[in-house]
Amino acid sequence: MQRLLLCIFLTLELAGSAFCGTPLPTAFHENVNIPIKDCMADLRQGNYCHVDDYLQYLPLATSLLLCIDKDHREGWQDKVVMGATGMAVMGILVNSLKYTVCEMRPDGSRRNSFPSGHTATAFVGAELVRIEYGWGWGAAAYTAAAATGFLRMYNEKHWFHDVIAGAGIGILSARVAYWLLPWEQKQLGKISFLPYFAPYADGETAAGLALSYKF
Repeated sequence: MQRLLLCIFLTLELAGSAFCGTPLPTAFHENVNIPIKDCMADLRQGNYCHVDDYLQYLPLATSLLLCIDKDHREGWQDKVVMGATGMAVMGILVNSLKYTVCEMRPDGSRRNSFPSGHTATAFVGAELVRIEYGWGWGAAAYTAAAATGFLRMYNEKHWFHDVIAGAGIGILSARVAYWLLPWEQKQLGKISFLPYFAPYADGETAAGLALSYKF
């Protein structure tokens, strides 16, 4: 819980510092962001690696694929609901900040750098894996998520603080999904789908699926 609160605090602080294009404090930017960007340029040597476009989904895919295993098959519906909820919460938070903060990317391509959506996506999946399957699988998922964040900086798409904020948002979104699960289970229990078949006098028929919700 303390780590989660720290992630939330850092995310809010970074968002406030970068609001509407205002740069982070000069000392942090010059002493942390710029040196990391220069280090990545030295490592890159002009060779970009876009594996992060696919790696970001690996932790979430792992959380769902593990449901196939007979030892983890129980409650697979809940895992799907948590994954969908976590991604929805993350998407709302990330996109709201991206187009409010409007921070320039390190490569100067667009003003939607803060926070890192790729990193947030990866950490949603990593935290869901940790929640559902423990640190055995969780450590591997977090490694993939951290690698995604590293590659976003390597590819000159994000600053260091963008990645940290993205990680915090991803973890927070997964926790929100976990907290919302009991309420969602209750709501889903009120929904039912019923097939229907209706013949008409002119010989035509209609068939489909009716949605029912109990208030």
